[in-house]
This record gives sequence, structure tokens and C-alpha cells, in this order.
Amino acid sequence: MKKYFNSLRAKVQTFRFKKDFFNQNNQGMIFCFVVCSFLLFFGCGQIDSRFDEQVLQPIRTIEQLESYRAKGLVPKNIERIYCSGGTLRLAVYLGGVELVIATDGNERITSDRNGMKAYLAAHPDLAKLPVAGESSGRDQPELLLALKSPPQLIIKADTGAGYDPVELTRRTGIPVLLVPMRGITVGREQFDAGLRLIGAALNKTKRAEDIIAFFDKEITELKQRTTFDNFDKITQDNNQEKSTNSMLTKNVETKSSVSVYVGGVSYNGSHGFNSSESGYPPFELVGARSFLGEKKLDPILGNRHVMLAKEKILDWNPDKLFLDLGTLALGDASGLAELKTDAAYRSLDAVKKGEVYTLLPNTFYFVNHDAVLVNAWFVGKILYPEQFKDIDPKKKADEIFEFLVGKPVFDKLNNSLQNTALERLSFDAE
Repeated sequence: MKKYFNSLRAKVQTFRFKKDFFNQNNQGMIFCFVVCSFLLFFGCGQIDSRFDEQVLQPIRTIEQLESYRAKGLVPKNIERIYCSGGTLRLAVYLGGVELVIATDGNERITSDRNGMKAYLAAHPDLAKLPVAGESSGRDQPELLLALKSPPQLIIKADTGAGYDPVELTRRTGIPVLLVPMRGITVGREQFDAGLRLIGAALNKTKRAEDIIAFFDKEITELKQRTTFDNFDKITQDNNQEKSTNSMLTKNVETKSSVSVYVGGVSYNGSHGFNSSESGYPPFELVGARSFLGEKKLDPILGNRHVMLAKEKILDWNPDKLFLDLGTLALGDASGLAELKTDAAYRSLDAVKKGEVYTLLPNTFYFVNHDAVLVNAWFVGKILYPEQFKDIDPKKKADEIFEFLVGKPVFDKLNNSLQNTALERLSFDAE
């Protein structure tokens, strides 16, 4: 400090003042000016330093959230939120629709594709909210601050992409909640933790637990229906006729012999029929045998997504083909168009035999967890008709949607997907 003061005094002394401008009585004024300048400059430095120390770090845990709340740094009752980087889906699941006052640009530009996102099909007005950033977390502080009533909390995907969350809080003064973008198969613990974190922030902890229990129940039943040891119990519980052991054995053998492939999988946009995914969640949930296997890698980071050579699909010649309808966003270049017009794909046995089935978009701006469940029930119905004979996949879809997004929106989704969702395709007349 002494060194700094001496330096400042030396700089002041370098000024040359004319004698007729200052007289002896002005010396006190000069001294006061120097001291005030020093205190102002150094004092502001101290304020900035304290501010730096108090800038909230991104909130990743409930303990961190409660600590900030106890210090009055995060409101106890959040009334306004901004959802960035695909987190809007989770906010809707948790019943936070009325709290959302802004979204990122992806929700706006895909508003005409309600078939791709159940949460927008159920709540289309969300796509009309002010935009405060671009997709994938590229938030814009100036747009947030320009809102009539800025959000009290930013819910942001914890992917490492987009605007730095620390700088975002520094620029806006708004705390950032970072949510892991994982799924209901790979990364399930992190998925649950993210739901609980948002639930705690929005005072919706019970709803978060209800959602987690819902996924647990659905996944458990799917696995029971596709596991030999549990099939007798399932059929008894549903008051269905109990199958013989020989029939069960036959079903299990069919399970192990039927090969499947899914094409048209979206990742960073829509793709054609050669776009697929190892460890495709609906396949994993019902034990389907995919040529791509079940690699336990992270779907969010893209290391499960693969673009295959057409020759590889022809070489595999799977018994049953599934088409993820996220591909329809490509129009005439979609996987559906390819299956109709491409001579190579039409030579596949599954296409000739009519063993091609459609699925709801499994991913569209991160994972549609609701669609994962819906698709799993449909795949189960196709691969194991005896175990799923009591299930109507479309009715089951509406049960899932009503619980997660608040409305039974299957018909609305299907209308946006050319009325082809959860169907068996036939190309005989093409």
C-alpha cells in the first residue's frame, strides 16, 4: 500500500501548474484531491475484490443450494426461471411450466416440430416466450437483463458447452443451477440427482421423487416382462392365461435369435437411415439384440452415436428394422424416404417382409426420456408379443405423457409425424 501511495504521489507531483492558477491556499485542495483519488481508486479495488469473492459458483448440489439460500444469495421461493440447453424438458416434468419466463433459441426454431418434443406439444406457448440465448447453452447476458422481469434462477445443462456459468452469474447477478444431462439407462444416478436438484430449487421435491419412482416402476415392469423367471408372475398378476414352460422357452429362444437395427437416430440434428446408436435405450430396456451392442458410454457426449456405411447394414441384414422418426425433419432426404426409394435398402429382408417399425424421436435436443419409455414398450410388443399382449402401445404412450408432461399428446405428436408413429410400415405399393 505504501509503495502504491508513493507511486500515486509521484505521478501527481509531475503535473505542472501555473502560478496564477493555484496559490498557497490551494495546496490543501491539491493534497485532498490526491488523498481522495487514492482512496477512491484503492477503495474500488477492495469492493471489486469482495465482489469477486461473493460471485456465486454454479450450483451443482442440494447442499450448495441450501447454503446459498441460508445466506440470502438464492431466493427461497423461485418465481421466474430461464431454461437453457435442453433443461426445459425437466422443468416441465417437474410442473414448473408457469415459472418459465424465457427459453433458448432451440425451443423457438423447433416450435413447428411439435412431434419431436412432447413437452412442447403439451405446452406450445413455451415456444413463444422471449429467447435469451442460442441453443446448447450459448446464453446471452444482455438478453437476460433486458427482460422486463429477469429470472431469479438460470437452469443450465452441465455439459461444458456454451457460455461460462461463472461469467454468466458475474454479468447478470443471477445464480446458475447446473444440471447433468443424463438418461434413464446410462447415467441414471446423475439423472435422478438432476431432477432432485431442480426439484429442491423450485420447491417441488415430492414431484421429483414421484418422477423417479415412476421411471423405476416402468423400467422394472419392462424388465420383468422380458425376463423368463418373471413372466409367469406377470401373466398371473394380469389375470391372463398362464403359458406353459415350453411356450416360455420358445419365447426366450426367439428373444435371443431376433436381430434388430434402428436407423434415423438424431444427434446434433436429424440424419438418414444409416444414423444409429449403440446401447439404444429402448433396446436396452427390453433386452433387444442389436448388432451395435450395448456399449455403456455417454449418449450426451456422442460416443454412442454412429454413422454407418450402407454396406454394413446390408451385410447385417437384421430381422427387424426400426426407424426413429426424428429423421422426418429431413423431408425428402429422411430415412423414411430412403427406405421407400433406395434400391439397396429395399433389398433388405426386413423391408421385403414388412418387418419395419417406427418409433417416436428418441432424441431431439437431448434425450426425450418420455419417448424412451414409449418406444421401449412398443419394441417389447413387437419382439415379445405374448408377454405384451395386454398392452396397447399408443394408450400406454398417453399414460406416460400425461404423467410426465401433463397431457396425453400422442395424437398430436403423431399428426406432426405424418401419422406414422408406432406403426408397422409396408412398402409393397411403393
